[in-house]
Amino acid sequence: MLQSIRSWSDSIIFKLLFGLLIISFCGWGVYDVLLRATPDISVASVGDRKIGPEQLSRAVQRRIEQMRQVFGGSFDLQQAKQLGVVDQELDALINAALIDLEVQRLKLAVGDEAVLGEIMETPAFKNSAGKFDPQIYRQLLARNGYTEAQYEAGLRGELVRGELTEAVVSGASAPNPLLDVLYRNQAERRVAETVFLPFALVTDIGQPSESDLQKFHDEHADLFRAPELRSFTIALATIDDLAKSIQISDSDLKAEYEQRRDELAIPERRHLEQAITPDQAAADLAENALKGGKTFAAAIADAKIAAPRDLGMIAKKDLDPTVADAVFALPQDGTTAPIKTPFGFNILHVTGIEPGRAQTLDEVKDALRLDMQRNEASDVLDRLSKRVQDALAGGASLETMAGNLGLKIVKVANSDKSGHTAGGGTVEIPAPAKEFLDTAFSTSEGETSPVEDTSDGALYVLHVDKITPSSVQPLSDVHDRVLAAWQQEQRIERVGKETKEIADAVNAGTPLKDVAGKRALKTTTTVGPLFQLKPHQATTGQSTDGSYVAELLEIIPADPSADKSKVDQLSQQLRSGMQQDLVSEYENALRSRFKVEIDRDRVDHAL
Repeated sequence: MLQSIRSWSDSIIFKLLFGLLIISFCGWGVYDVLLRATPDISVASVGDRKIGPEQLSRAVQRRIEQMRQVFGGSFDLQQAKQLGVVDQELDALINAALIDLEVQRLKLAVGDEAVLGEIMETPAFKNSAGKFDPQIYRQLLARNGYTEAQYEAGLRGELVRGELTEAVVSGASAPNPLLDVLYRNQAERRVAETVFLPFALVTDIGQPSESDLQKFHDEHADLFRAPELRSFTIALATIDDLAKSIQISDSDLKAEYEQRRDELAIPERRHLEQAITPDQAAADLAENALKGGKTFAAAIADAKIAAPRDLGMIAKKDLDPTVADAVFALPQDGTTAPIKTPFGFNILHVTGIEPGRAQTLDEVKDALRLDMQRNEASDVLDRLSKRVQDALAGGASLETMAGNLGLKIVKVANSDKSGHTAGGGTVEIPAPAKEFLDTAFSTSEGETSPVEDTSDGALYVLHVDKITPSSVQPLSDVHDRVLAAWQQEQRIERVGKETKEIADAVNAGTPLKDVAGKRALKTTTTVGPLFQLKPHQATTGQSTDGSYVAELLEIIPADPSADKSKVDQLSQQLRSGMQQDLVSEYENALRSRFKVEIDRDRVDHAL
């Protein structure tokens, strides 16, 4: 049988059939390769452009960092979402893509000179002398996660987008009649006489009966409501706690040291002076002076280049790669030839050399051992998460699981959502307390949370032991607070009645000064808005510590011709608002030219 197959395989028909079979398999393979595209994970598309989840995440994170400067370091992603930050940043990315596509369609561009000029004029990149500093520039970019190429490409895009939007808004200005009306409305002043009646002056209130207090307590129950309280148990494992239990043998420590010897070495550093000029002629003049034997300082002075800047001791890795090799090839007191960079011609002078050296194992062993312990603890933490999940899924209690796997147990009793007791005291909760509280207040009573990671890398799981619902505290528990609130209400009512009597007298025709004098009250004159009154009419108001009566004495009209600077300022504000409206309308119009699609599920998943 095998022999007959072999003999048949030599025939023309077999070879043709076998060839067709090979082609069909190749076709299937090629078809499969061609159609196997990278899955689309973009959160939005604008025309043919995709906005990836990492772009949105970076934009939102930058905004959160900015908002932390205002709201404090605890401002987080959930708060940002509540304030609409995610949608705002996504809209900003979409609008930028719309403008980019329109720029591409119109074939607009800006040159290298414009980009360089913008960089050199950016205040954040200048030193104390007001000069552009390449070192500051590179450090700021690195701190914010940008390479020079990334930043300059982004800046180029911003500049060309700016040119397009400037063309859109260039004609925006407020009409003079509108400007005149708004200025007169805003700048008009009114002179009033006022009298202030502090609540604290009312002292003859007396003492309420217990039935009066109970009635007040019942009518203002929400003032005496205790917040919801939760008691919960945290099972916690931190990298530092795990690291303490990890033993690093001397042989492993030595092996790690040998592997990282170069990384642990102290690099050679050089003390540098830097002169920089945008003028090639000046750079050539300085180079010739140096070749003629002049000192670095004299050569720079002769070429009329700005005074050199002391860069201090610096390692090669911290220098611009454009100049690093040349600088570290120099001897002591050596000077580079002018080196052209995007920021001009650099001339660097070596004033000192600190040789690099290898650190001994004894010098680094403590820090190296701790680093190894923390690295291993991080790996243990990753594996521990699965073991915690499995133990809990298998029916183990939180305490049993923690005891078996080495997690620390922390008990928290009767805390409100902000970490305080019902009486306002502080509940002791480990850091980051807010993350634990957020989890506790989003987990039902008797339930255990999923395994979570904290912002500082710890692993935890939390069980809500008890929920004490918000409730009105009985009078006996808050007697002093109820009494103080009742007394304050009496003061407010007394003062309110008196201010109404005064205002009624003024509105009946008696000047405020005379009414106040009869009541032994002092008046003061103030300039304020009071735009609802006619001359010699009165109004009343209340602040946190008293009430006042004000009588309008005089209206002082505004004169636009006498206050040009304020009129110009108002004109600029109106112009800015109109420009924003025009840009918004323009972007909306571009959405009809370039299709915009948003995948809300991917947006939620990205954040």
